[in-house]
Amino acid sequence: MRRYSSMGELPLGGGRRVVAIGTFDGVHVGHQLIIRRAIEMARERDLPAMALTFEPQPVAVLRPELRPAVLTHLARKCQLIEALGVDELLVAPFTRGFSRLRAERFAEMLCSAPVNADGIVVGQNFRFGHGGTGTAEWLSAFGRTRGLRVEVPEIVTCAEGKPISSTRIRRLVATGQVDAVIPLLGRRHSVEGVVVPGDQRGRALGFPTANLEIPADSAVPGRGVYAASAVLSGGRTAAAVNIGTSPTFTDADIGARLRLEAFLIDHDGSDLYGQPMRIEFISRLRDERRFPSPEALVEQITEDVARTRSVVAAATAGS
Repeated sequence: MRRYSSMGELPLGGGRRVVAIGTFDGVHVGHQLIIRRAIEMARERDLPAMALTFEPQPVAVLRPELRPAVLTHLARKCQLIEALGVDELLVAPFTRGFSRLRAERFAEMLCSAPVNADGIVVGQNFRFGHGGTGTAEWLSAFGRTRGLRVEVPEIVTCAEGKPISSTRIRRLVATGQVDAVIPLLGRRHSVEGVVVPGDQRGRALGFPTANLEIPADSAVPGRGVYAASAVLSGGRTAAAVNIGTSPTFTDADIGARLRLEAFLIDHDGSDLYGQPMRIEFISRLRDERRFPSPEALVEQITEDVARTRSVVAAATAGS
């Protein structure tokens, strides 16, 4: 896959292409449908398929006070889009200046060099241009005047009939319903970061944890204990994950910054500091709570680890 960081990096002499456009945060099954349809259209015409996305999320520039938690940061989003089979990925910087482009101007840019779109696929809720005046319906009408094929797939719904959206997935993640988002994403929700030193309490209890430092705007599940898989450069392992403030040992209130600590089951004990790690959440096991003594906490952690091992084994067998 060829990746471009701006329209200016596209070769001026390039040919036509089919373009899927969207913010694609989460790359959920609805996004996947849009991108896959662009790939199908491109293959039908023997053209390359491109995904066009934006960084940062437009709302982070237009209404920073409403900036949502990020489901997939750029590197992960690019990995997921590439896995779908696109030939090219254009990550357009979303700036104040870009946001002031009129809808007509943006549409003309898509039709002209260097993008040279022969076909475009967008979601029904796609908005673009200054003030969000451009819609999927408007773009379809524009395409008809220019001989540009524009497709707008039906909104994908879940088993309950509700539309699948990044907003809904964020809400489910925030309330700890990580199992409910698996069919919406087509995979487990994950967070990524770097292992950093912690306070060593887990080691003293016999359960050394990897403390993960993650971007502050990540969509982190709500406080609690989770069964998960930890993905490292050397492979993956089951992990019992606590997200919270360690109330047994601290007086931190609910407004304190949460920490993510993962006990890696069957880990060989090698040093992980400074290494990248991805945590893939499978199921929420219980609330985080204060225990009357360290011994009571150890007893509960032992049970959490056993349940995690069972949950991960079942999820692996069913995958």
